[in-house]
Amino acid sequence: MEMLNIVSFSGGKDSTAMLLRMLELGLKVDKVLFADTTLEFPEMYGWIDKIESIIPLQIERTRPKHSWDDWFYGKFIRGQFKDRIRGFPYVTQPCWWQRDGKVKPLKQAQGKGNKIFIGIAKDEEERSKKKVYQKGIYKFPLIDWGWTEDDCIRYLQSKGLNHPLLTKFKRTGCWLCPQQSRKSLESLYLYYPDLWKRLKKYERDSPQGFKPNFSLDVFEKKMRG
Repeated sequence: MEMLNIVSFSGGKDSTAMLLRMLELGLKVDKVLFADTTLEFPEMYGWIDKIESIIPLQIERTRPKHSWDDWFYGKFIRGQFKDRIRGFPYVTQPCWWQRDGKVKPLKQAQGKGNKIFIGIAKDEEERSKKKVYQKGIYKFPLIDWGWTEDDCIRYLQSKGLNHPLLTKFKRTGCWLCPQQSRKSLESLYLYYPDLWKRLKKYERDSPQGFKPNFSLDVFEKKMRG
C-alpha cells in the first residue's frame, strides 16, 4: 500500500502557511485533516471553508465520538471521585478533551504507515522534540525551511490572507480551555459575550471550578474595573 502524505491542519496561521506553501512547491499532499473539537471559535470554521475554497483538496474534518457535554457531565466510574461528574480537565494533567476530541479522531483518520506533516514554526522548534513526535512518520516543513511564526504571517499576507482570529488571540484553540492565557480570556470576555456566559455556567457546574486558584467572576470584575 502506498504511503500517504497527510497534512495535520489545525487552522492556525502556521499550519495554513505550511499547507499552502507545500502545494505551491508542488509537494505531494494526499489528505488534509482538521480535528473539529466542536469548540472552535466561529471565525475558525469560516477560515477553514475559505482555505478549502482556494486549494485543490477537500479538508477532511474529524469529530469526537462523544460530545463535550457528554464528557463534562459524565461521571467517574472508579477511584476517589467515583459518581462525581468530571467537570473541567485538571490543568496539571493531560487534557481529556484534547485526547478524546482531537488526538484519537486524528490518529484514526491518519491510519498507519503514513507521513504526517505538522505546522510547527522554526521559533517553536522545541515542540517538535516532544516524545510523541519522535516517530519517523512526523515531518516539520516549516522548521526545514527555517520559517518563523512571523514568516508564516507575512507569507499569508502576501496572498491576501489575514487570519481573522490573530487580531484577538496569539493562539487559537478551544474557547473554553482552562489552559488558555489571561490575555485570551480577556478577548473571550470582550468579543464573545455568549461564549463567556456559557463558560461561566460550566464553571458553576464543574466540581473543581474552571481551574485552580482562579475565578471567572473575580476576573470579570477586574475587567470591568
